[in-house]
This record gives sequence, C-alpha cells and structure tokens, in this order.
Amino acid sequence: MFELLSTVIFAGIAIFIAIRLYSTLGRREGHMEAPPATDPNTRPSLSDVPQTRLRPAFEGRAAAGLEAIAAVDPRFDPESFLTGARTAYQMIVEAFAKGDLAALRPLLADKVYQRYADAIQARSELKQSVRTEIERIKSAEIIEASHDGATARVKVSFVAEIATETLSEAGERVSGDIGTLNTVHENWLFERRTDTNNPNWVLTGVAAV
Repeated sequence: MFELLSTVIFAGIAIFIAIRLYSTLGRREGHMEAPPATDPNTRPSLSDVPQTRLRPAFEGRAAAGLEAIAAVDPRFDPESFLTGARTAYQMIVEAFAKGDLAALRPLLADKVYQRYADAIQARSELKQSVRTEIERIKSAEIIEASHDGATARVKVSFVAEIATETLSEAGERVSGDIGTLNTVHENWLFERRTDTNNPNWVLTGVAAV
C-alpha cells in the first residue's frame, strides 16, 4: 500500500514538472524567440564603404617636386599643367611678335613683363615689326619642380619649330626669314602662389638651351 502511494505521488510530481517545463520552454517569449534569418543581400558591401581614391605616384626627374606641389594642392595634375603650358607658350610667343601687351600682362611675372615691354617699345621706336609663325611644338617636358614656402615652381623644356623675321617700316626684311624654320630649345619657368585662391601660373624666366 505504501509503495503504491509513493508511486502515485512521484508520478504526480513528474507530470507537474513536465507541465511547468513546457509552459516555460515550449513558448517563444521575449529573448527566447529565434533570431530572424539573415538576408545575404542586405549585408554591407565593400563598395558601400566610402574609400579614398589614391593616385599613382609621380615619376621622372621632377617627381619629388611634383609630389611636394600636390601635397599642398591636391588638384595639381602634371598632364593638365603641360597642356596649359603649351597653350601659354604659343600665346606668349605670338603676343610678343604682335606687340600685344594686354595679352601678355596676365601671363607674365612683373620682371618678365617689363623686359618684354621694353623690347616691344624699342622695336616700335625703330618702326619695326615682327612676323612669327609656330609650325609646331615638338615637345614639352617638365624637368624641374619644387615647392618652397608658398610658391610652386615648375620648369618646362620646350622644343619648337618657329619661323620669324623682323621687317622695317618699308616692309624690308631686317633679320630672320619667315620661310625658314628654326628649331628652338628653351626652358621656361612657371610659378604660382599656393596660399591664394588664384590657380593661374605666370612665366618668371626664359633661358635658351
């Protein structure tokens, strides 16, 4: 009788515990809910992360100077600079031949402008004129570059084929020959202040090679 009573009691306890466990573990409540499935399409992609665009390092004999300029002016690009330098070369040569001081003024540093203005004035006093034709600019190469203080400097070696002649007031040839091409080798030095918003470069020196 005692054994039968004990069996009934223990069976009742087991059933009670089973019911409590089911009520606790069998329901999905609060933190017990299963985590939602992850959609692989919603995972962050490397393309979604902002990345810094790096440019290739400059090369050539002027590389160190070009890097120094780019460090203070990230917009600086040697290829774009050379395109502008070629344009400036042609504009300056042609404006000097025509005696066009207004065209020369924004392209030249003060000391260079004064030398060009003096030469034009001397030519005018002699009543002479100059004809110049640029057949082509064969090459334009950056050979030196630097940044010192707040001044960027770039030296460009130009090789151009040019025909020129000087004429008297009567139209007689004084020197040169417009029918003869001469290969001209010159180094032009350009400068720009990097502590201002003015992006323009000016010619500060010319040397025949």
